[in-house]
Amino acid sequence: MSAPSPNTATGSRASGGIEGTDPTDVEGAGAPPRANGELVFTESWQPRVFATTMRLQEQGLLDWETFRQGLIGQIATHETELARPDDYDYWGCWLRALEDLLTGTAIVAPSELDLSAEAIAARPPDH
Repeated sequence: MSAPSPNTATGSRASGGIEGTDPTDVEGAGAPPRANGELVFTESWQPRVFATTMRLQEQGLLDWETFRQGLIGQIATHETELARPDDYDYWGCWLRALEDLLTGTAIVAPSELDLSAEAIAARPPDH
C-alpha cells in the first residue's frame, strides 16, 4: 500500500491539522488514510486502536487537540526517519501518539502498557 498524499500546500503530512474535533476529517496533517472515502486499515490492530482512541475521547479521558498534536509530531518524526516512502506507517504513528498521551497523563502506567503489549504480542495472529 502506498503512503497517503502529503499536504500539497506544505509538502508534508505533518504540518497543518484536523479542523474541529472530528478525527475522521478528510484533510489535514493528522487525517487518517482513506480509499473511496472510507478509512483504510491494513492490519487487524489498526481499527482497534482507532476505536479505542475514539472511545477514550468520547469518555473525556483523552483531549483530542493534545492527541492531534502528538500525532502530528509522531508523523513528522516518522517522515524524517523513512528509508523509503512505501515504509510510511500512519497507524504506527497513531499508536505511538496514543501510548505517549496515555503514559504522559498517567492514564496508564508505562509498565502496564508494556505488560499489555507483551500479552497481545503472545496471542495468535488476528486475535
